[in-house]
Amino acid sequence: MPKVSIITCTYNRAHLIGDTILSILGQTFRDFEYIIIDDGSEDNTEEKINSFCDDRIRFFRHSRTGGHLSLLRNFGHEKSTGEYIAYVDSDDIWEPEKLEIQIMAMEEDTSIGFSFTDVDTFNQMGVLQGSLYKKSGEFTGSVFSQMLSNSLIICHTTLVIRATCLKMIGHMDETLHSGDHDMVFFLSRHFPAYTVFKPLVHVRKHAQNSTGSPALSIGLLEEHHKSLEKLRHQNLITSNEFRRAYARTSYSFGIQALQISNFVAARRFMIKCLVYRPFHWKAWVRLMLMLPK
Repeated sequence: MPKVSIITCTYNRAHLIGDTILSILGQTFRDFEYIIIDDGSEDNTEEKINSFCDDRIRFFRHSRTGGHLSLLRNFGHEKSTGEYIAYVDSDDIWEPEKLEIQIMAMEEDTSIGFSFTDVDTFNQMGVLQGSLYKKSGEFTGSVFSQMLSNSLIICHTTLVIRATCLKMIGHMDETLHSGDHDMVFFLSRHFPAYTVFKPLVHVRKHAQNSTGSPALSIGLLEEHHKSLEKLRHQNLITSNEFRRAYARTSYSFGIQALQISNFVAARRFMIKCLVYRPFHWKAWVRLMLMLPK
């Protein structure tokens, strides 16, 4: 049985996935299986994957889901046999020591439920952003309060999760598009994290990035609120924690919606903020400015 199961979900990435596969096969930590799930690609993605002669690669062709990542990742979980689960997008690149650093730390401290790292972003012209966190060193501990306030961004393509911890919280919620944010939310409620403040993953930016869709961006913000509702329903946060977090994030999401000129979503978020914090004067001002003349 391999120590780690690495999961990639892909669609029409024949021109990019080769770089990703090379970065996985080049890991200094070599005890893994690499599960690649093709979401009904119409290009030669399968041919590209099969050109790599490595018995650690396990390829599965899935019927087209339209990019329903939580469903595809759960399919990957079912195929996984490792003690740890890791994810990498089919257009991203890992540093050679990425997996070794995270696994060694989690082997030494068995209380750690999951791990993530810093990232940089790049395109064909070069590096766009050298660091997401702009910190150095490492951190081990709870990140739940940061998740609750939505002040922490965790790139799922950096995640390593202890399989027993994932089993405890259950697989990704397939009513959600992506599911990874919700999954990490619940992991962080129960387990400490190990964070490496070093860009061990290079996130590629290109015209086909699904996260570039404004509609999807708003949908992911709504999913954060669904996670809050689930946490409250399961008594994992108090009513006061729920109200504070819902109001705070609603205002923040309203501002983000304004920045992309989605006034319908911005009004909806400001109203949500005021439901739980009626005297939030900034939300009132923003809402009044958006009312039809």
